[in-house]
Amino acid sequence: MKKQLTILTTFILLSMTILMAQSKDIRWLMDTTITVMKANAVNRDKVDWESIESNVHSQIVTVQNGYQLGPVCRYLFQSLSDFHGAFYCGDSTFKWKRPGHAISDSIMNEWRKGGRIRKEVLAHRIGYLRVPSIPFDPDRSKLDAKSQSLSDSLCALLKDGVTGVILDLRLDNGGAMYPMMLGLEQLLGQGKIGSFEGSGNQSWIVKDNNFYLDTLLLTTINPNCQIPKKDMPVVVLIGPGTGSSGEFLAMAFKNRKNTLFIGSESAGYVTSTHGFPINDAVSVLLAVGYGRDRTGHVYEKALLPDIINKDPDSFNNIPNDKKVILAANWIELTR
Repeated sequence: MKKQLTILTTFILLSMTILMAQSKDIRWLMDTTITVMKANAVNRDKVDWESIESNVHSQIVTVQNGYQLGPVCRYLFQSLSDFHGAFYCGDSTFKWKRPGHAISDSIMNEWRKGGRIRKEVLAHRIGYLRVPSIPFDPDRSKLDAKSQSLSDSLCALLKDGVTGVILDLRLDNGGAMYPMMLGLEQLLGQGKIGSFEGSGNQSWIVKDNNFYLDTLLLTTINPNCQIPKKDMPVVVLIGPGTGSSGEFLAMAFKNRKNTLFIGSESAGYVTSTHGFPINDAVSVLLAVGYGRDRTGHVYEKALLPDIINKDPDSFNNIPNDKKVILAANWIELTR
């Protein structure tokens, strides 16, 4: 009996030692994450860190490994109003999903088909160009090719003699922004077209068929046309499917001459993000800054159109799409 009691006591002590070691590791993990957030999160000065840390420490008392940190991480991101960030632990991802705009079946159906550029010459020499999301790829040559494809599509419309362009960003829910921006160089013009505000301010610069983030060259194209009129009328269509880099692209057109926005409120993912490693298995992606347009105006919330129109989208019948009709009418009056 004494031997059994000794074995049981040893087992309990060993279990407590393992639990304490695990608790210490989890405590370190969360304290390090909070330190990173305190230094870099875009909303770091808008929260009560003392209260947050106290709540986190009370929540992790029974947590034994990183895979159980979902509720704690969601609490942290919600406290920071960061629905763009994420906590990565091994093969698990923890995010806070704020209540968002409803995504229509028409948008969801088009997303399921996969993003693709669509161009069309409408009546009265008005061009229609749909810009889908361009996923990030570490292979720069692939992003250059996608930017070139977008530029070629725009040039095809310009060569057909269009005198105004409807730029459809309703399906552009993010990815790599710079191939999109450079692909539309003919419409955006040269120079600084926007920037990131916050931790590490960075300018978006288009110059001589290149896109730079400050002085860092990110992508290059070779346009096969020249726009006949630099201030050609442009209507930008936006909605709840316009998100993240799609919203930054829309920002780049804000305050451009002869430009109008039609549709409904965008998704609101208007923050730039940056990844921070915590250890070999854990990293955190944080919202670290907001987007700014070419005049320096900061967008901390979703983009709003100049003309609100919530009619159903008709992505497979462009000439009869209500937003496209509104856009075409405005272009005819403006050019």
